[in-house]
Amino acid sequence: MLVLFETPAGHALFQLLDAGKLKKPDSLRESFSSPDKTRKLVKLKAFKKFEDTAEAVQSATALVEGKLSATMKKFLKKNVAGQDLKESLAVCDAKLGATIKEKLNIACVHDEGVMELMRGLRAQVEELVTAATPAEMRSMA
Repeated sequence: MLVLFETPAGHALFQLLDAGKLKKPDSLRESFSSPDKTRKLVKLKAFKKFEDTAEAVQSATALVEGKLSATMKKFLKKNVAGQDLKESLAVCDAKLGATIKEKLNIACVHDEGVMELMRGLRAQVEELVTAATPAEMRSMA
């Protein structure tokens, strides 16, 4: 399973290494207790840093509205769509997942396990994404 994660600095795509953990959301907290444990559960597959604040605001606005920003659409086309996708994409919002399914034909998942996964990623994202500085990762948080 792939995981789409939006940060203040850009879009991140993670590979979930053990999808079985999503079936037990309560056990996910332990997997995010340290950066080393987190790296055993997820691996950064791609990251697209925002060019400027305007692009970040546009993307955040689209996300809140459950829409697909142009930047996210390009990012997903490049890194997910058309790659003989057999995996589903975990997303933070069901409405966004429906939009991605409609526009790019990528099956999306949004449930309790995914929400716990997103919480854990948020706690460890500065350790996982090295393409942006910690200050950039917190700039809009």
